[in-house]
Amino acid sequence: MFDNGSEILRFDCHLHTVSDKEFKYDGEDDKFISNYVDKLKSEGIGVGVITNHNKFDYEQYKALKKAANKSGIFILPGVELSVKEGASSVHMLVVFSPTEWISNGVDHISRMVGSMFLGIDDPGNENTCTEKDMLTVIHELDKQNKDYFIVCAHVEQKKGFWEECGGSLIEKLSSDVAFKRRVLGFQKVRTRDKIKKVHDWMGYDIAFLEGSDPKAIDEIGKGEKKKYIKIGEASYGAVKYALMDYKNRVFDEKPVISHGYINKMKCVGGKLDNQIFSPSHELNTLIGIRGSGKSSVLEVLRYALNKEPAQDEKYKNELVKAVLGSGGQIELEIVDKFNKKYLLKRIYGERSILYDAEGNTLNIPIESVLKNSLYFGQKDLALTRKGYEYDLLNKIIGDKVPDMKKENDAIQKQLIDDIDKLRTLSDIPDKIADLSTENAAIEHKLKIYQEKGLDEKLKKQTSCNADLIKIDTISEWVKEMIQSLEEACSKDGRELILLQSYVSQYNSEIFGKLAPFITQANAGIDSVKQNIELLKKSLEGIYSVKDELMQKMDSLKDEFAEIKREINDEQLDADSYVANKKKLAANNEEIEKLKECLKTKESICTSIQKGFDVRNENLRKTFIAYQDATNEINQQQDQLAVNIEFKGDKDVFKDKLIAFFKGTGLSEVKYTEMSNTFCDLAAIVEEYYLHDGERIKKYCTDVIYAKVATKIADNYKEMVIEDTPDKINITYHGKLLSKHSLGQRASALILFILTQHDSDVIIVDQPEDDLDNQVIYEELIQTIKKEKEDMQFIFATHNANIPVLGDAERVITVQHNDDESIKLKCGTIDSEETHSDIVNIMEGGTEAFKKRNEIYCAWS
Repeated sequence: MFDNGSEILRFDCHLHTVSDKEFKYDGEDDKFISNYVDKLKSEGIGVGVITNHNKFDYEQYKALKKAANKSGIFILPGVELSVKEGASSVHMLVVFSPTEWISNGVDHISRMVGSMFLGIDDPGNENTCTEKDMLTVIHELDKQNKDYFIVCAHVEQKKGFWEECGGSLIEKLSSDVAFKRRVLGFQKVRTRDKIKKVHDWMGYDIAFLEGSDPKAIDEIGKGEKKKYIKIGEASYGAVKYALMDYKNRVFDEKPVISHGYINKMKCVGGKLDNQIFSPSHELNTLIGIRGSGKSSVLEVLRYALNKEPAQDEKYKNELVKAVLGSGGQIELEIVDKFNKKYLLKRIYGERSILYDAEGNTLNIPIESVLKNSLYFGQKDLALTRKGYEYDLLNKIIGDKVPDMKKENDAIQKQLIDDIDKLRTLSDIPDKIADLSTENAAIEHKLKIYQEKGLDEKLKKQTSCNADLIKIDTISEWVKEMIQSLEEACSKDGRELILLQSYVSQYNSEIFGKLAPFITQANAGIDSVKQNIELLKKSLEGIYSVKDELMQKMDSLKDEFAEIKREINDEQLDADSYVANKKKLAANNEEIEKLKECLKTKESICTSIQKGFDVRNENLRKTFIAYQDATNEINQQQDQLAVNIEFKGDKDVFKDKLIAFFKGTGLSEVKYTEMSNTFCDLAAIVEEYYLHDGERIKKYCTDVIYAKVATKIADNYKEMVIEDTPDKINITYHGKLLSKHSLGQRASALILFILTQHDSDVIIVDQPEDDLDNQVIYEELIQTIKKEKEDMQFIFATHNANIPVLGDAERVITVQHNDDESIKLKCGTIDSEETHSDIVNIMEGGTEAFKKRNEIYCAWS
């Protein structure tokens, strides 16, 4: 059996050896076998049939088979039988089951061939034929009760079935039940017109095969045309099954694997300790009785791939813990679409670690090597919770959508900062008014001092205080400027505008023009840094002037005190006059500063408006990406259609409105109207701060609006980052998915998932749940067969139709043992052991299977 289930191998159904009279070999006799096998290997032949003319050499076959087996080549016994039929004779390649025709050292093939030529001279000559016609030969072979099949050799040439038999004879022979059962292929078909004629005569088709028909070792594998067959094990039964199912298992070319896949799974510790699961890159089905551990295997796979369950998260994570156990580890060997191998390891409770083929740790996401792997647990496809369609779409096409998180976070932060500034500015007129009122009161008090001439006596001291306030204002402004410039220059990335280590491979001439501008930019940055130093020196100078002024004021303290004593007016306090003059000067400076800030309001409002526009544009880019992806989905199949509406989920938006404005008195009707007027909470914040809430006021009384305004003022930071989801509508056969039954819903979603070409691996636990058998066959299985070449499917299933009719490349029988361990037995759909497991587990046993077949036959 092959490591990863069914493989596609080159098949040569028509080989001769030195035992054939037509075959020429001049080499050493003891080298013939090795030379022959070497040639098979060099031609890439994986399965061959030895078909000498009217002769079978048992000893040579044994030697060839043994030597070929060591090179991974499977050889079947056969004979090119010349049968009396048609115009002269027809060559039939009879392929025998080796376990039945060669048993206990007894060669039944030679006996049978000999019986066909009793009394005939020189049977080994290719021109010698039997006295019996084709149907008689078939019946004689059938009497042996041993399995075999027939391929008609070089059908369009001399001694070929098509060439020697006319249309009426072909029609007659092909209608015979024995012929239909035994003749499985035509070799060397070439002419298109003849293909159509033969099809019309027979009324059905069989496999078209190729064989090199060599007359020497050098001719092995010759010919432009080749044929490949898909088999799950090196056995006669697997080859015969491939020819019977030729539409799915016979190929003109060996398909190239163009997607990533899981090549091997191994657990260390826990219930799956040392169990190895080597899946095919196509369809894999896990079978077993209920409770055998199928879901456990898939959940451990999910855990390794860092996929979160859509539901029952606690139960499924506990299941992983129970399967892996403390310190348990899962290892996945992964092959990417470029055929590079990686190893993914995850210890329970730790993060996944990805290694390359050399064992180096890679700090990259799993999706970099295994594109958009999908997992769906039991009943996930029948989920009906709100928003599941959007989650599903995001799961499937998420990698096609640009990641705008960084941009959105930046613009949201900028919006919040600008609104903070605007809110600060909105208080400025009141602050100016309050300061002006305070100044008026101060000036009224000072007027009394002026009337008595005291202002002149204290003018020197009050002037010094005003000077000190002015210096403080200037120094504070310079200090803030230095901080802003230093913050700008401290940003990382200076190396991004350096070109010393960068060489353009194809645009060196254009890049040469960039150099002077880079130099200029660097000079500008250096100039800013120099100016910062200049500002710092200026600030030091300003501080020194302030110190000089304060020293002078200290030296004048006695003079000021003497003046105050001279005033000697019990009704007038000189200290109060000085304090009020100082306060008046400080207030005037603050008013001027506030007026300057007020001039920036228009630019801040413009910045806020631009921020909301950019935010919307970012959301629209995401929407367009989703829309493009859904259009692709709709083009890939016609049963299911996906429509997306920008910010269209009004129910979610309404719920958010209710949550944010709870307690304001807004009615249900008003919430509905607001959800239809506005597209999201950010639009309400925009309306409130930039347009004085005019549209909001339409839905509120003055009292309610005041409460709404308070809610916005308190929560605008949270409201700005809340999005209204795009609305996803999925229709199945023209009807909204939500209006279908659970079974129809599940049918639609599984088709939706399987028809995507953007996932390397799809893991589904019991995809047949809620589906009837007709849907499983007509839609699910047909889709799987069509798509499995382009992605890896790993299913756990109780439905025999999926592995059997889906032609699974790998079937894994899962068994739960008494010691709580889980055993994995890997097989293929064309192996007898797997046949037995499918019948016993999925069909209720051999007797039940036979009984049903008898009943079905009686019905038909």
